[in-house]
Amino acid sequence: MQQVNPSFNIQAPGIHFETSQLFAEAGPMGVSLAILDNSNCFVAVVSYAFSANLNQQELSDALKELFTREHLLQQRYNKTHVFWAFPDSILVPAELMNADRNLNMLNLVFGDVNQGLIRSDFLYKHNLHNVYRLPQPVIELFSTYLPVATQTHLFSTIVNTSFPEGNLLKAIFYSNSITLMLSRESRLQVIQNFLYTEADDCVFHLLNVCKGFDVHPDSVTLQINGMIDAASGLYAAIYKYFLHIEFDTVPEEYSYIEDIKKLPDHFFSHLFELPACV
Repeated sequence: MQQVNPSFNIQAPGIHFETSQLFAEAGPMGVSLAILDNSNCFVAVVSYAFSANLNQQELSDALKELFTREHLLQQRYNKTHVFWAFPDSILVPAELMNADRNLNMLNLVFGDVNQGLIRSDFLYKHNLHNVYRLPQPVIELFSTYLPVATQTHLFSTIVNTSFPEGNLLKAIFYSNSITLMLSRESRLQVIQNFLYTEADDCVFHLLNVCKGFDVHPDSVTLQINGMIDAASGLYAAIYKYFLHIEFDTVPEEYSYIEDIKKLPDHFFSHLFELPACV
């Protein structure tokens, strides 16, 4: 059975849960939780990383254990928000959106091994629909333990942030996967999650996304988020191919407890950006 232990567990004492908001990112890579109090200060961040390639039953078991053990998930909040990070997700132009074809489109891209509930979010900024698939057991668990939470896909949130001029490749690193979003000349091109086991896998996915959309690595700003260290072999491998690399920073409109400030900003920068998107 998957052992559920936090990779990071930072919590301020005396959190007033009933006046705070819970932001939860959940997917096959794990679960991350952040609590924002009513003074716009992040007072907790907890992250659980799951083993790679869990099947739906194993993932459901791991999440059920997490719900029974993690006291942050057993509190009553002013508002609760869930952001799904499951990789079966495609962007569909509004004029081509057809609910009857969603299953076929997802199966064509990702196969039909993993079945589940199909949902979609409208991305008004881009006139696109994000069509995605969620495991039914996971949906049932979250509906049981967090019944009043608002729900959306993480990709739907990320792509509705402002894009800088030029080319941007936003990368969110997890323990065994990477989410990449490419904008070319400030226009969204793609967002997708890729599994990896070695540094070379990450480099391949980064370069392949650029190649697939005619963006030269020298012309793109690679923005790094998530679980990667500047002194790691993974970073060294990536550094060889990209001239313009920046580590993301945390939003300035919020404050953070001291223990969170001790972490590199980019570790949870994408998580701290979520409140501005709800």
